[in-house]
Amino acid sequence: MKKIYTLAAMAVFSLAAGAQTDMSSEFAAYTGGASVDDNPMDGTVSIVNVGADIPMGDTIYFSYIIDGDIYSLALDAGFVNYYITEEIFATGDELLFGDPALAWAELGITVEICTAVYGVGFASVDLTFPSDSDPSDNSECISYDLPVDPSGVEELGLELGNVYVAAGQLMIVNNGIGSGAQANINIVNMNGQVAQNETITLAAGTSTMEVSSLATGVYVVSIQVNGAVINRKISIQ
Repeated sequence: MKKIYTLAAMAVFSLAAGAQTDMSSEFAAYTGGASVDDNPMDGTVSIVNVGADIPMGDTIYFSYIIDGDIYSLALDAGFVNYYITEEIFATGDELLFGDPALAWAELGITVEICTAVYGVGFASVDLTFPSDSDPSDNSECISYDLPVDPSGVEELGLELGNVYVAAGQLMIVNNGIGSGAQANINIVNMNGQVAQNETITLAAGTSTMEVSSLATGVYVVSIQVNGAVINRKISIQ
């Protein structure tokens, strides 16, 4: 069995670019483009050095990208992982990181999850992979169906229309529920933690809720009205 290396995480900062390297990144257990519904999921990331040898003591930066947002391998939004090489990372060598039994929150949605390796040294961690000489193999993506809460979700049918974010406001389009209905709103992150909870009165048409304090990332909005629940995915940029 190949060794999965321990790692650390840090918040995403804009840092000075490091030396040019060439590394590839992919899922160890899945083929790029696959649709996956494993529960738990094998979250192991394979990083291979396809360029020149990388000296001992250099720092490799990598992460997941979920629906376009950077996440650590522990599913913390806005964080990347880093690993300080314990020996020379030679051409052709492979490093494995992550949890082979990654447990997601039971949110019942589908996300695009990608691996990403950015480079070594003080890399500018963004989606252009600036410190890697060939970014074409720096990322691999799959479609992942997050499991459904076993307690079940009862849809509100067509009574609620679109749910989206605009200018720091959660917009809930009410197509049929009577004006004045009370809605309990839970906004849940990828780890299943409730990031915000409020009870609002639904208006006819569009109701709003302030969400400007939420960190960048992917969330699920759980809306409960009269015992019925609907879940919708949103992205905070």
